[in-house]
Amino acid sequence: MTSEYDYILVGGGLQSGLITLALRHHQPEARVLLIERDSHLCGNHTWSFHPMDVKASASPWVEAAVEVRWPHYRIQLHDFEKRVELNYASISSSHFAKLVGDCFGTSSDSQKSNRLLLQTEVVALTSNKIVTSTGEVYRGRLVVDCRGPSSHQENRFEQCGYQKFWGFEIELKSDWPFTVPTIMDDRIDQADGFRFVYSLPFEARRVLVEDTRFADNPMLDRDECLDQVRRYLAELGIHGWTIVREESGVLPMPISTELMPGATCDGASSTLAGGYTGGWFHAATGYSFPLAVSFAETIATTTPELASQAVQLLSKGHYARSRFARFLNRLLFQLVQPKSRYQIFRRFYRVLPNESISRFYSHQFTPWDAFRIVVGMPPGGLRPVRFASSFFKTTKPSFQVEPKAFETQESNESYSKEFAK
Repeated sequence: MTSEYDYILVGGGLQSGLITLALRHHQPEARVLLIERDSHLCGNHTWSFHPMDVKASASPWVEAAVEVRWPHYRIQLHDFEKRVELNYASISSSHFAKLVGDCFGTSSDSQKSNRLLLQTEVVALTSNKIVTSTGEVYRGRLVVDCRGPSSHQENRFEQCGYQKFWGFEIELKSDWPFTVPTIMDDRIDQADGFRFVYSLPFEARRVLVEDTRFADNPMLDRDECLDQVRRYLAELGIHGWTIVREESGVLPMPISTELMPGATCDGASSTLAGGYTGGWFHAATGYSFPLAVSFAETIATTTPELASQAVQLLSKGHYARSRFARFLNRLLFQLVQPKSRYQIFRRFYRVLPNESISRFYSHQFTPWDAFRIVVGMPPGGLRPVRFASSFFKTTKPSFQVEPKAFETQESNESYSKEFAK
């Protein structure tokens, strides 16, 4: 069995999976080693995105991963309702894990060039070598660190708010009242920040329903979320249902500038990092799928030796957008009172055309899009003193974010949960 590869991918979440699929499409002869510390790939997540978010060169290999798609979706913010005419798609981690696993085959012959190692911990790595906890050494022309935060990792941002959610996939005894996703329905109790229900009807009687909120703290109570979902379902007239799966996450929404796109896992330029560790997430939404796809496409369409240079160019293209997204977070969490935050999202969906909405979530928004987002009638309940003082705050939060706080959108990839979902 070879110990030398073209690409070594550390971490078995969304980012490594996307790189694997991209390499199979663009470089089918490449030798790939994928290492994951857990017993299975991709965790327990649902990733959603607008198909328009994916550029044409990546569409062939991304399309194979799509499990469910809808022609549009709906928004309900207080008395404002809108049908957003954008295609929407979702991928479950179980479906995605099978696609990625199939790239490594099952026979010993197929594994001579590609290899998947599960339940294997990487304790040291450089740009072309890794060392496992059992002392094995593997060398590659390129090592990409796609691991998420460790189980006991402290929050890495000086300042941030949180998008947190607990989702319940349920089976119904009667049909769900909507045939398309509801991205936001905030007609629920608004305790603990701006709060809304997000729902994905995979089938007429199988639906993912999430209690989601943008809050100032990372605390999340499963039973309290379940009670909220139960009340929401009762309001819709739905009483006969059973939980078949759950997923949850607490995603930091940074205000400060740690982990900008192109960040490296060790703070130096020696080791290339993808996913959350590399800053490839949308700071204002937690919506990371398009950026993770762009990173994967960049890796797969160049050589291992030129990949770092190509990623550097990609990061420059997203730097200003990432700064603006963090500014939006500062407005949301520091300037606007929680009870008034819904007004920001209502205006976003009311003012922006569909093309601008899609560009925003794909992290490809233009200066004009940014202008349209921030210029207009301000929401009520502003806190200008707190907003001004936030520019000078440098003390990190005193609490620790537990692993689950990052692990439902990718771990690294925890950022793959999409508030736009």
